[in-house]
Amino acid sequence: MKTGIKIFLGVVAFIVLMLGLTLGFGWFGVYQTKTVGKAQMNANREVFEQTQSYVEGKRQELSKLHREWIKSDNDGKLAIESTVRFNFASFSEEKYLQDSPDLYNWLRDIKNK
Repeated sequence: MKTGIKIFLGVVAFIVLMLGLTLGFGWFGVYQTKTVGKAQMNANREVFEQTQSYVEGKRQELSKLHREWIKSDNDGKLAIESTVRFNFASFSEEKYLQDSPDLYNWLRDIKNK
């Protein structure tokens, strides 16, 4: 009978150990996501924002909005300016629009209003 109790206690101890390890590794995963995972996502975002396709897409969007702004009445201009402020809040015009002075100045004027 003592062997049966030892086996039972061994199985219970094994189950408790496995649950403890699972919980411990789960919390490690949460911690890793909060630290290393966050840093990795920030790095991926930074690389994406420096790609040629992202920059060209932003330039094309800004050029389209600029043409629409020129043709709009006062209410339309206010709506477009609001859209530009929202869509280009984190876009670095100094870095990407130096070769387009019209767009560069227009974007800076709208952001600084």
